[in-house]
Amino acid sequence: MQSFQLVNVHPIPALHARLEQYVEPMTGARHVHLASDQQEMAFLVGFPTVPQASDGRAHILEHLTLCGSEKYPVADPFFAMMRRSTATFMNAMTYADRTIYPFASTDITDFFNLLDVYLDATFFPKLDYLSFRQEGWRHVLKEGRLRYQGVVFNEMKGAFDNPMRALYRGIAANLLPATTYQYDSGGDPLIIPELTHEMLVEFHATHYSPSQAMFMTAGRVDAAAIQSRIVDRVLSRRQERLAPRMPELATPWTQPRETEVRIPSQQTSDNEFGMQLAWRFGESNDATAAARLQLLERGLLGDASAPVLKAMQGAGFGRPSALNGVDDSTRHLMLHLGMAGLTAPQMETAQTVVLEALQAAAEGVPAEVLRAALRDMRFSQRQIVGGGTPDGLARLIRAVPALMNGGDVVSAFDNEQILGRLEQEIAEPAFFSNMVGTLLEHPTRLLARVIPDADYAAKRERVELDRLAMQEARLTEQDRQRILDEDEALSMHRLKGSDYSALPCIRPGDVGTEPSPLPAIRELAPQVRLFEAATNGICYATLVRDLGAIAPDDWPWLDLYADVVEDLGVGTLSYEEASRWRKQQVPAFSVTLDTLQPTGQSSVMPQLKTHVAILEEEQSHAVAVLRAWMSPRFDELDRIAFLVKSQAERILNDLADSGGFYAQLSATAPCSPRRSFSHLTRGLPSLPFTASLRKMSGSPEGRQEIARQLERLHALISACPTRLIWTGAGDLASAAAPSLALEAGSPPAMAPTQTLQGGPAANAALRVASQVNHCHIAWPAPRLGHADAAALAVAAELLTHRSLHRRLREEGGAYGGSAAYSGEDGLFTMNSYRDPRVAGTYADFALSLEELVHTEHDVSAMDEAIISVIKRLDKPLPPRDAALTADRLDQLGIDTTLRREHRRQVLSCTPAQVRDAASRWLSIGRSSRAASVTQADQPLDGMVVVEVASLAR
Repeated sequence: MQSFQLVNVHPIPALHARLEQYVEPMTGARHVHLASDQQEMAFLVGFPTVPQASDGRAHILEHLTLCGSEKYPVADPFFAMMRRSTATFMNAMTYADRTIYPFASTDITDFFNLLDVYLDATFFPKLDYLSFRQEGWRHVLKEGRLRYQGVVFNEMKGAFDNPMRALYRGIAANLLPATTYQYDSGGDPLIIPELTHEMLVEFHATHYSPSQAMFMTAGRVDAAAIQSRIVDRVLSRRQERLAPRMPELATPWTQPRETEVRIPSQQTSDNEFGMQLAWRFGESNDATAAARLQLLERGLLGDASAPVLKAMQGAGFGRPSALNGVDDSTRHLMLHLGMAGLTAPQMETAQTVVLEALQAAAEGVPAEVLRAALRDMRFSQRQIVGGGTPDGLARLIRAVPALMNGGDVVSAFDNEQILGRLEQEIAEPAFFSNMVGTLLEHPTRLLARVIPDADYAAKRERVELDRLAMQEARLTEQDRQRILDEDEALSMHRLKGSDYSALPCIRPGDVGTEPSPLPAIRELAPQVRLFEAATNGICYATLVRDLGAIAPDDWPWLDLYADVVEDLGVGTLSYEEASRWRKQQVPAFSVTLDTLQPTGQSSVMPQLKTHVAILEEEQSHAVAVLRAWMSPRFDELDRIAFLVKSQAERILNDLADSGGFYAQLSATAPCSPRRSFSHLTRGLPSLPFTASLRKMSGSPEGRQEIARQLERLHALISACPTRLIWTGAGDLASAAAPSLALEAGSPPAMAPTQTLQGGPAANAALRVASQVNHCHIAWPAPRLGHADAAALAVAAELLTHRSLHRRLREEGGAYGGSAAYSGEDGLFTMNSYRDPRVAGTYADFALSLEELVHTEHDVSAMDEAIISVIKRLDKPLPPRDAALTADRLDQLGIDTTLRREHRRQVLSCTPAQVRDAASRWLSIGRSSRAASVTQADQPLDGMVVVEVASLAR
């Protein structure tokens, strides 16, 4: 059989990388390889998946491919490899028109181990019936009543709680009719039970062919070695060549259309309506057209002075929609412009506001706005991303649509040629005006009136229960017995266990004993630190203020300050002028609030961090921006009122989707000072304050009081100690260091930190209008450096992989469940996510702990748990994150010696140490519990019901 043939090589100097494209001539399988010296090696295989129903077949198939294959006929090879591998990333993702299976690892042996598992899983899955019933859907008899169960079924019930998801799906279904985008590829829980096992098997046969496959890799691994493995494992056995499969294109319209989209509502207030305009354009694989549309978006929405954003923010009602902007996730390019936070009568007025702003924008925007936008696009290509997905893998994922839809793959990785062309185009004065004119005249435009529905979840629940009641009425005794027999077979299937010896693994002896290196600290000037790193020509500056002098009574205001200060005017510049000036100076700017808990103390140090990122050739601009935002304006009361009201309404209108977050903070706050700070500032105690802010923002007196409090707080912040952290190329940063001291002089003495008492353990059931539950339980635990720290870290992995996965997901039907130990927070937790149960889950938490303490774990279980801890310790960080982590550990007194000793203790951890540590720290009687729950009348294991919506009034 022939091997892959090289068809194109493209060097990318900005990334220190080389893009190679290959094709296998017999099947047409494609391989794209981004060769670089990045530590993490990445792989994904993707398939076009274009369902014509909302029964979740693409999503459920994604789950089933991970439930055993020909070569690895175990129940859960994917989850088994998560604990047998040093992978820094493992996942599978279903989009509206594609499914991808990505992983990344820093170890070459582990990389090829995972490659074998992924190839066999995707091309030769077992797809057995019982796994379909577990992962997809099935009938169960719960206390004698007919009910649905299934991992994907429950996952999607949780997904349907998200208002933004409902809005996007509603618009896509109407803007892209008669295409795969009309359907919900994740699956609508009301339609998922229509899917049969036979339909799913047929979908795999028609969509997971080598001729449809997209193989993509990145990093310091040889493309030929990967191709040899693909040929040997897959193409030598499957050589069919199917016609290319792509998502359909929608038919052009001759005139705009209108629709209504209903979204879930928690507050039932009169200002939860919205108006959304959406345009559909040509194919998203046209990289130049996509770049032009991004320029249009930035000209319309890029900063507070941009015409459409300015009009929406200055309308005197509502706020810009979170959906606004370019959408290139489908085969068509789309643009969204809309407003949220409206009353019903304001929907028509909001449409007028946006359309009139577009008419004004047709006069053009300043040339420097478009030049800054091009600079930002160049910055985005260079930036090494974080956020949990390795940089190389993130670039592969972004390029999948171009490869799938026949676009220019090179442009997905290297847009320099396109940017050069656009630099010439924007020199034409009419460039932007012409784009706006085309937008105004474009017939394929949808007006969506967004209608809040407080009964959204309840109505769906009633439809489900009514269907079940009709089915139950028709059940015969034989039907009931079949359901019981199937449930018993599934239980036996889970309990019989699997022989994992066929699966490859990495053992503790295969990993190094030294901790992963962090950037070295160089003191360039008083309170200025340099962390040298390869950043693809980007420099990062973070200004840190230690806020130990800020009293706890001011912490809610401190959180508000961090949320709004970056959008205020500065010095003599109004907020519009400041926003435009900053956008021209730097591509990235943000303000965040963090906390530090000094080692050996039950106290926290709040920290305000101002982050700037800039191309290194313009690094002096970073200094100017940081200096400017030392003098924010608090006299623009209407601006402050708008920002405060918008932030408050976003929080209060998103209670259902945030229920799990509030439950997590409620459970952990009594156990950890850092979590207690987050609970006070962003958890349940903050909701009355947020509601009061929304009310205050509506009156002149309230606005003045908000501004007064923020200005008072700013004076306190300005007197706090200041440090600057600089990440980038050493020579350039060393030259800039003196100016980066920001003329602050010597900082004042460190102010005392604030002690937070643990408080009583929580025992709360937080009721929100949701369709699924989220359960959390927590304990205070020793911090890093304690003799039990390593054993508790291993215990968390044993619980996750050996007990909670089986009890909560496979048997309980939750989307997921895990345990975690945080050495920095001094915290041990267990949780479930998108869970149909509450009391049963807490019973399983207790059983899992009992099993942990009384089980003699074998060598294999311990090895897997140890490897799982090590890979978390070794996960590479993007440059700025690595620098901030190094600085943070230095402040905490966690040096290389301590990290080395902790690693040694993890690698040598014994079952007895795990049992002893768990017995000392993880007593159910000392736990703190909180859950986000759907109904107060379900079994809650004695937890006290709290109506979350009542706190927000």
